[in-house]
Amino acid sequence: MSDDRGTYLVRLIPERSGPVRVGRLGILTLAGGELLYVGSALGPGGLAARCRHHGRLAARPHWHLDYLRPHCRVAGCWVARGLERREHVWARALGTLPGASWPLARFGASDCDCPAHLIRLDRVPETAALSVLLGVSLVWRAAPDQFEEPEP
Repeated sequence: MSDDRGTYLVRLIPERSGPVRVGRLGILTLAGGELLYVGSALGPGGLAARCRHHGRLAARPHWHLDYLRPHCRVAGCWVARGLERREHVWARALGTLPGASWPLARFGASDCDCPAHLIRLDRVPETAALSVLLGVSLVWRAAPDQFEEPEP
């Protein structure tokens, strides 16, 4: 991924059920299923830096996802390169999937009018189905050893 910019989906597998405090946003209740977090990486470091950050536990939580990470395993990230800001369209599209829900209003979306950028699903679709839904070719990167492509 080097320094490429784009939009990404983090696939999270909760390691337990129960409440999780997400900073001042409130309480998110983990209750089965899987989670997808939608974000953009249009600044310095791009996709590789952002996916690496989300693949680790933050010493000092900053983003909403940093509060959730100690309670979930990152299965990997899907990425789509490009400078277009896609995360809002993606969050809404993912919310239309059967059984989809937003487990905590405004999660990852405090600076926009999306319901949230965290979506709970009983089962996450395959890469091809997600690509069709989101209208862009996605590349899967398993956590954390494939978050960065080897240098040529």
